[in-house]
Amino acid sequence: MITESKKPQLQAILVMDSRRTSLAVRQQNFTGAWSQLYKAGDFYLDLSFKPDAHKAYLQGYIVADPSQLGSIQGTTSLCNEQTQLSTPIGVTGSFRLEVPQGGEYQLEIALQHQVIRLDSIQI
Repeated sequence: MITESKKPQLQAILVMDSRRTSLAVRQQNFTGAWSQLYKAGDFYLDLSFKPDAHKAYLQGYIVADPSQLGSIQGTTSLCNEQTQLSTPIGVTGSFRLEVPQGGEYQLEIALQHQVIRLDSIQI
């Protein structure tokens, strides 16, 4: 379970989902691969899911105004009833998590001064 933070919570709003576009537009090389773009406050969150024959990865990149780049330090947590994964956010605002199985997850990105939350993400 993701812990409650006293930092301000930003609920991410879905802006774009590649699963809702035609295959001709997506041009994905992997079956089941997708990309999503979210807006949360002053940040955008670019997520992509990339499965291969043996592993699958959830990759993310936090896009911020250059004046906010110092605010994107923190950690990313992905969890459901069976799984709890966590990784630090890189200096470029990126993260990558190996996802053991599909299902519904919660994603929380704890930044220096606020938390971005996705209460339900289907992998």
